[in-house]
Amino acid sequence: MRHTYACAMRWADMDALNHVNNVAYADYLREARLAYAEEAGVRARPMTALAIDYRAPLVFRPEPVLVTTTVEDDVLVQEISDRREDGTTTVYVQARTTLADGAPPAPLRPDEALTGRLPVAGRARDLGVDGDVDQVATLELLQEARVAYATVVGARGLPWVVVRSETTFVRPLPRRATYAVHAGIGKIGRSSFEIVAQLVDDAQVFASSRNVMIGFDPEAGRARPLTDGERTQLEPHVVAG
Repeated sequence: MRHTYACAMRWADMDALNHVNNVAYADYLREARLAYAEEAGVRARPMTALAIDYRAPLVFRPEPVLVTTTVEDDVLVQEISDRREDGTTTVYVQARTTLADGAPPAPLRPDEALTGRLPVAGRARDLGVDGDVDQVATLELLQEARVAYATVVGARGLPWVVVRSETTFVRPLPRRATYAVHAGIGKIGRSSFEIVAQLVDDAQVFASSRNVMIGFDPEAGRARPLTDGERTQLEPHVVAG
């Protein structure tokens, strides 16, 4: 089954580069999942994992963006795109969402190699109808920590953008005034590096993420290579695995 949903955009969805924010894309994907579940007459299930590839920037406009959803067992394959009258298509995001199958998730203990410690303040709006932190809001908490961590390790020169995001939702996250995120640097490439993070509390992990970041030259509109100085700042924070 292939389902197509026209998702309205909001000004609040934009980031500092006037592109749709990474978390807003996840919100679009969720809107489409809920619309699919309602039309198909199936129960909407929470996510256990979400992988997003960011293909092209999307800027605000009054027209909705299209989100297509295809079902593969417990995985929803989704795409955010535009289709023009001449038949051409621009793909902004491709995503794979793994849905809960009823089995309890395996517990995960914090990775001691992630030595970055980032406090993130909670808000009442982060909570879902069940009183736990909403899954899209969980992505926002991880994003707040990621931005802060990039500053800590000295990766805040020219803008950085996320090209791939992988998040695993381990267990429901209860309300807290402040959340703790542990972070480290993963692989470093020619123009990219990874930020690995875990949202933790009381020696247990609630969500983990791995994000591939690339340096972005706003004047040229394309990726830029890492400078020697940036590489020197990142390398001491690299974690194994």
